[in-house]
Amino acid sequence: MISSRSGVCTIRLAAPAVHVDHCHDTGRVRGILCFNCNSAVGTLGDDPDTLRRAIAYLEGNAWKPTLVAPGVYQLPS
Repeated sequence: MISSRSGVCTIRLAAPAVHVDHCHDTGRVRGILCFNCNSAVGTLGDDPDTLRRAIAYLEGNAWKPTLVAPGVYQLPS
């Protein structure tokens, strides 16, 4: 798997891939990642919704609840 990707991280496309990433629920191998990307995916709990919020944050579109009444917030859908 590492040689088929030329030893490059699937996410960063430049860093050396040294970790075989897998789903902790199913054990299925997803791909090869560098140390930092493997750590980031794990730190975000392998949760695509959390990663989408991180992407929105990095793009300047921070995920924010809307105040609709004193002490009452509406979450974005």
